[in-house]
Amino acid sequence: MTEVLGVSVGASAVRMARPDARPQNSGRLGFHHDTVDAYWDRAEELAAESIGVVLSQSGDGSPVQATGVAYRDQQQFGEIQQAMASQRLYNYRLVPEARAALQYLEASGELGHFGTIGLYDLGSSGLTISVIDRGTGQVLLAERTIDISGDDFDRLISDNQLAKQGVDIADNQELSQFTARCRVAKEQLSTSGAVCLPGDGGVILISREAFESLVTVPIEYSARLVRDVIGRSPKHVDALVLIGGGARIPLVESILSAWIGLPVITPADPESVAARGAALLATPVADAPRQPTPAPGVRQSSSEPASLSGAPDWLSPDPATDKPADSKRKVRGAVLVAGGLVAVAALGLSLGYGGGSTQPTSAPAETTAPITAVPTTPRTTVPPTTAPPTTTTVPPTTEAAQAPARTYSEPEYDPPAAPAPAPAPAPLIPGLPQIQLPQIQLPPPPVIQLPRF
Repeated sequence: MTEVLGVSVGASAVRMARPDARPQNSGRLGFHHDTVDAYWDRAEELAAESIGVVLSQSGDGSPVQATGVAYRDQQQFGEIQQAMASQRLYNYRLVPEARAALQYLEASGELGHFGTIGLYDLGSSGLTISVIDRGTGQVLLAERTIDISGDDFDRLISDNQLAKQGVDIADNQELSQFTARCRVAKEQLSTSGAVCLPGDGGVILISREAFESLVTVPIEYSARLVRDVIGRSPKHVDALVLIGGGARIPLVESILSAWIGLPVITPADPESVAARGAALLATPVADAPRQPTPAPGVRQSSSEPASLSGAPDWLSPDPATDKPADSKRKVRGAVLVAGGLVAVAALGLSLGYGGGSTQPTSAPAETTAPITAVPTTPRTTVPPTTAPPTTTTVPPTTEAAQAPARTYSEPEYDPPAAPAPAPAPAPLIPGLPQIQLPQIQLPPPPVIQLPRF
């Protein structure tokens, strides 16, 4: 079996799950769990560091081939990607928490015949209520609030205990440590009727009944939110599933069952459902770097790829793409062709119209060869031969030859001799395109008849 790792990132803890290669006696797939306490501003960084440590350890089995990380929203999506990139980790996939939870619930068989389910995820930082179509896996509706959370329950216990003892802790560090002990007391109250925790800040002594009296109002408030979301769902909700650390509180299930009127399902270890589902959805990333994952703090060579797996386009830096060399040659060839055409045009103007030559008003039409662009590839140019090109030239006609003969009593005026033949065509210049320039024929001078007196 391919070794996979599933991770969920909470505000107060990072949870990791690895499926057991050997199924349990019941036939269900077992998981190995690890929990790392986190802080508000270090949850994503701690998750990336923990994943790096797990990947660097071979353990007693084969190394991890794929990692799935469940994210809560788009903001956490980007924070996880940045944290993983800082650790040079690329072979992982990010999956939504709701999808990961549905994947595990399907594999565990706890959903039964229910079609559309409501997901009640009460964690340390807030409450997320989702409606999921089991057939398509689509989230039809989702809402999140921070008005109720596991951290609020911890503060309620802390305020209650400090008020009973008449102690006011001014130091923030001591207050944080005392609140952390209240969180431990809250977790123990899920299975115990009363808890007594001695410590430097004082003894925490609280019963389950006292705790439930503190959290009844917030839990009822969450039940109203669930009822509102279910009422706006485009499909009828068949059951409500409780996940997250808050699902361990017995009062949560009892209040929701009474307020919602739907079957309520609380899976075992509800706080690690997302991590287990992420492990089931983990698959190797095809475009991940082939080199071994470097240890945290080791810099990667700049020649190595730096793409982020499963990331949005704006977070995934694309490798620089060089333009092909033939495109540069094409551009250079086009410039040479254009320059050659301009030179040919200038030469034609200077030979045809320069030097003070007179243009005839009507020249005989001749067929000229089309201008051919000089190819960009070098070639051997054959020098022109001395023989002039074959050109059929129509001899010029004079008005004297075309005019009818006139009769006078006196001797007629003798016309001047015929004009000299047209000059030979200009020689071709080697190295330039072989262009045949038209020959210019000058008309004969007019015949002037002088009257005789």
